[in-house]
Amino acid sequence: MPRTASSVAHPAEPSAPRPAGDRMPPGRPRRAGLRRGLAGLGLLAATLPAWAADFGAALRIPGAQRPDLLLQRDASSAALPSCARLQGLAGGRHHRVQLISAQSGQPIVFELIEPKVFDCQRGHPLVLHGHGFGGSRTVDPAGTFLERLQAQGHAVISLDLRGFGESGGTVRVMDPNTDGRDLLQVLEWAETHLDFLAHDPQPGGGHNLVAGATGGSYGGMFQLLLHNLDAKRRLDALTPDITPHDLRDSLNPNGVIKTAWVALLVALGETGASQKLIGGLDPLIRETLVRGVATNTFPAGALPFFYYHSAKYFLDGLPAAQQTPMRFLGAGLSGSLGYDFPAVPPPPVSILFSQGMRDTLFNFNAGFANFQGYRARGGDVRLLSHEGGHILPGSGTVLGALAPLAPAQAALQASLGALGLSLPDTQAPAGPERCGRLDRLDATLAFLNEKLQPPAATPPSAAVAADLARLRSEVCLSLAPDQALWLSPARLAGANLVSARLPARSVPLAQGLTGAGSLVAPVFVPLSGLPADRRVLAGIGQLDLTLSAPLAALTPCVRARLGAAADPLLDLQLGCDPIVLVGWGARRGNGAPRLIDEQLTPLRGLKRHTLPMVGVAERLAPGETLGLLLHGAHLQYASSVSRDLLLPAVTVQGSVRVPLER
Repeated sequence: MPRTASSVAHPAEPSAPRPAGDRMPPGRPRRAGLRRGLAGLGLLAATLPAWAADFGAALRIPGAQRPDLLLQRDASSAALPSCARLQGLAGGRHHRVQLISAQSGQPIVFELIEPKVFDCQRGHPLVLHGHGFGGSRTVDPAGTFLERLQAQGHAVISLDLRGFGESGGTVRVMDPNTDGRDLLQVLEWAETHLDFLAHDPQPGGGHNLVAGATGGSYGGMFQLLLHNLDAKRRLDALTPDITPHDLRDSLNPNGVIKTAWVALLVALGETGASQKLIGGLDPLIRETLVRGVATNTFPAGALPFFYYHSAKYFLDGLPAAQQTPMRFLGAGLSGSLGYDFPAVPPPPVSILFSQGMRDTLFNFNAGFANFQGYRARGGDVRLLSHEGGHILPGSGTVLGALAPLAPAQAALQASLGALGLSLPDTQAPAGPERCGRLDRLDATLAFLNEKLQPPAATPPSAAVAADLARLRSEVCLSLAPDQALWLSPARLAGANLVSARLPARSVPLAQGLTGAGSLVAPVFVPLSGLPADRRVLAGIGQLDLTLSAPLAALTPCVRARLGAAADPLLDLQLGCDPIVLVGWGARRGNGAPRLIDEQLTPLRGLKRHTLPMVGVAERLAPGETLGLLLHGAHLQYASSVSRDLLLPAVTVQGSVRVPLER
């Protein structure tokens, strides 16, 4: 497709924020088909929604007709389409645009993707698109989801997020101080330089930009961050897929580092960086990951850094006095470590969350926590799950690509299964991004169209429309590629839990003589007394387990610290630092148990552990027995195993609350 030459400019300073009340109520329908200047007609008043009746003259308009908007034409936009100038309105093209970051002086690069056909009477909603970690912007939308948006009448900006693609700076994992300011700058530029964008009337008078956002993983994080920071409340609809809630929990759940994922993220961050030698992962990120893997403990001073970069920081809304200082050895090598943006709870907004049930980086719990948090703010917030997400490459993925070895892998697995053992692995290949019959991208398009009302929108199929409407009151859980279960948020929040006892079992740890055997023969503990007519495991279980040492009297806890107590360089514990990984298991007869949805919940330390398990959704096969799988080691956690040489094994006992459905 044709492209214009790149250009560079410093965008104008952001205008003063509009008062919080001067915004269309979330979830209200927009009138995309009416123009300004027809007010006063009784017929017109009858077609307007109730909230707009008091100011009937104010209807959706393009930026070119908005009298209070100071539009700018400079080097960054001189060659771009303009309704006011009747310039470049053929439609369907895309353009490289480059700005200079006001906060860092680094380039910010993105692709402006025009709608297929321009409508200068109603204007076009803007959809911001972000890529995954290590990725880059979509340059040519042909054959992608962005082309579907383009055809419906959306204008799209596909971003090279900070540190990736052609955008400069180090990768700081959605830091409000750096990434956040760059995102606000792009949104401000779009509002003041693209006069064909749509603007909707507000209850208090005036207009506001019509805008949404889409993308997955890192491309979902930017959406939540931008909405959380934007005082002008310009985003009307978000569609984040496989997105975290609290990075501390995603990278270091219960004090155990996901080292397999950490290694993969380091590789993606460095190979996808825009500046390989001077950019890549920020020194603070590198320090955190290197220290964490080396010492088996996430540095305490880094935890508030990752909290500040999470949606949970804003949803919690804690005052500044309660925020923990960030501490790094290499603090002088990087930028600001302060909380430049206070933890102000975000305003209501319409969001369609989607999360992978087998995602082992940003699991279902993250999606459900985001769903609960933003729903409590008052917006139209919905949630569906699917069989995709962040899936670690496993033997099935690797050997499947090597055709001659695939049958050998299957034969080996079958032989081990007959012995009640399983082949050590991370995860099986990903499944489709669908919840039953509802395709994630179909739902995303229908949701954005519903909320933003582009001029060329086509209605979704009856099935998509019905399922999207059902998501207003229920959550769709993917049980398998072609099966779904719909549950109310209340049932997912714990109304479907059934209690079961877990008798005492010994679990060998990784450094013991039998610890390595946990990779092929984890301890399976069947759960008795469960309702026979509830064979669907669906939701977030609750653990109440105690880890104890069989010979505790002979192995007293010894602790050695090196460095400051608040953030020690080394915190070594002997005789009291076991790590056990717990998951739901299903077994038929004496065969090898399978790990349901490949999800694990780590426990660390000799103590009582009361905490949620990772959410799952599967239907038990006929003849399968449900239980808990207890691992002393697993490839998902790689080197994050017990390094306590005084503890070859631990005893696990207690109870579990099981999420069961019929």
